[in-house]
Amino acid sequence: MDLTIISTYRVRADAYGDFQELLSRHWPVLRQLELVTNRPPQYFAGSPDIDGGVPVVEIFEWANEQAAAHAHEHPAVGEIWQGMATMWAGGDAPVRSHLAVHPLEVAG
Repeated sequence: MDLTIISTYRVRADAYGDFQELLSRHWPVLRQLELVTNRPPQYFAGSPDIDGGVPVVEIFEWANEQAAAHAHEHPAVGEIWQGMATMWAGGDAPVRSHLAVHPLEVAG
C-alpha cells in the first residue's frame, strides 16, 4: 500500500482562513493518535480559480495500512473532516481528492 497521500481541496475563498485553521489541527490530531508518521506534512495553495475556489494541497504519510480506516472511525478526526466539508467551493471541478503515491526512481 502507498502510504504517502496527496490530498487536494477546493475551498471557498470566504472560508479560506477557517479552512487553514482546521488544516492546522488536522495533522497534529492524526499524529497524537499515531495514525501518521513523524514527517511533518507539506501544504500548498494556489490562486483562486474562475468560480472562486482556492486550491489547497496537503501531503502527509499514514503510519501504516490500517491508519486511514482508523481515522475514519475516530470522532476527533471526524469533527475536523466535517468542518472541512462545510467549506468546499462549488463549480465543476472536484472539491477534494486523495491520491496515494510512492517514490519513483527516474534514471537521469
